Amino acid sequence: MIPPLPDPALGGAVIGSVVAFAIAARAVLWRWRNARFARNARLVEIAVPPQVEPGSAAAWWSQVMGLTAPRWKRALFGQPHLSWEYVADSASVRVQLWVPGLVPPGLVEKAIRSAWPGATVTTRPVEPPTPRGVRTSRWRMTLARPDHYPLTTTHSGDPLRALLGALSGLRPGEHAAVQVLVRPVTGRRLSAAHRAASALRNGTSGSLRSELFDLITPGGMSLARPGELARMFPERAEEIRAILAKAGQSRFGVQISYAITSDRPDARGRLRGRAHEIAATFALFASGHQYLRRLRGLDLPGRMSSRRMNTGYLLAVNELAAIAHLPYDQAAPG
Repeated sequence: MIPPLPDPALGGAVIGSVVAFAIAARAVLWRWRNARFARNARLVEIAVPPQVEPGSAAAWWSQVMGLTAPRWKRALFGQPHLSWEYVADSASVRVQLWVPGLVPPGLVEKAIRSAWPGATVTTRPVEPPTPRGVRTSRWRMTLARPDHYPLTTTHSGDPLRALLGALSGLRPGEHAAVQVLVRPVTGRRLSAAHRAASALRNGTSGSLRSELFDLITPGGMSLARPGELARMFPERAEEIRAILAKAGQSRFGVQISYAITSDRPDARGRLRGRAHEIAATFALFASGHQYLRRLRGLDLPGRMSSRRMNTGYLLAVNELAAIAHLPYDQAAPG
């Protein structure tokens, strides 16, 4: 006697339950890791020295790669991250660094003094970058294209000048903060850039899903040779060079967000205008291949103050250094 076939609905329910459990377990694991990072964390406020060399930030972030944990620790406990922050109120604009409690005291402070000679650091307990319980406008900046495409890092002046200008001139009761969460990245995730460059060179799709779609679509698989593709799409050679140049550097997972707050009940329009002004400064990092676009952040209390980081998107060390550094100008706002 032939046994009855299993009920498809039952099989679907089992698979759905397994997937839901895996998603829930992953969320619990991420929350536990972030709570562990936040335990005994500290803030390091950095006073800008009289002279800042443009290459200092890249040297500093390269040193941060030394904080990468062994593979087994990353798999179990996760990789600790840092939070580089520009914090402003009506009196000043300050640069501070949130450091997780797992990083030994004095380690980051010493590296800062080494990268920026003359800088003074003040270590103090953690506090939110902006006040809670007031009217708040939260936004985040994300890459518009896949993260193997680079942002521009060639600027005639300090690209931070416009951002500091947008953060200055706040009224009493107003606060603003730009938060750059940074985590060193190693391993399998970095190989996606080389696959993307190979796909552009060979005229194939970059992802498995796209390749499967090409397989079942008539005419979907490209039969052109690389030389023919170069003549058909001359811009691809430049894209490949840009991707490989970024892939040749140390890379970090990055998550950028910002918030503006006010204790005035009628400040909605002013907050919106200030948010547009801050977002516009990130246009300075747009290249011919990549740019940052603004998305509304989750309007949840404590979202930025928790310094909780997800996977983020990949930036090379020179891209990160262009965004997160001490101002070059002595007369910079703040």
